[in-house]
Amino acid sequence: MIPSQSEIVLRLAELSRLLDKATQEIAELDEAAVRAKQAHEVASARAYLNAEGAVDTRKAIAVVKVAEQALQRELAEAKHRACRERVRTIGVQIDVGRTMSAATRNQLAAEATGQWT
Repeated sequence: MIPSQSEIVLRLAELSRLLDKATQEIAELDEAAVRAKQAHEVASARAYLNAEGAVDTRKAIAVVKVAEQALQRELAEAKHRACRERVRTIGVQIDVGRTMSAATRNQLAAEATGQWT
């Protein structure tokens, strides 16, 4: 079933609101990812400086001590990537809606002139 022009307009308006919300969310997630990265790097540097032993041993100790910060960093970056993908998907859905709207308008115009069969 082909949606009506008003249904398409309503869906495009809904997608526009979702895009606004996702755009705001991506800004917040971007900040969270930057903060998580900074927290991980500082914790890693502190752990390395406080560790004793050979360089490789100190590095390994630092990695183990900041494992939770590393995980939080990766999770923050994953959320950011997922939101970017959602923004892209909404954009594609808007493009599809525009195409459907144009097709519906063309169909209505053709029906009005008797050219649609």
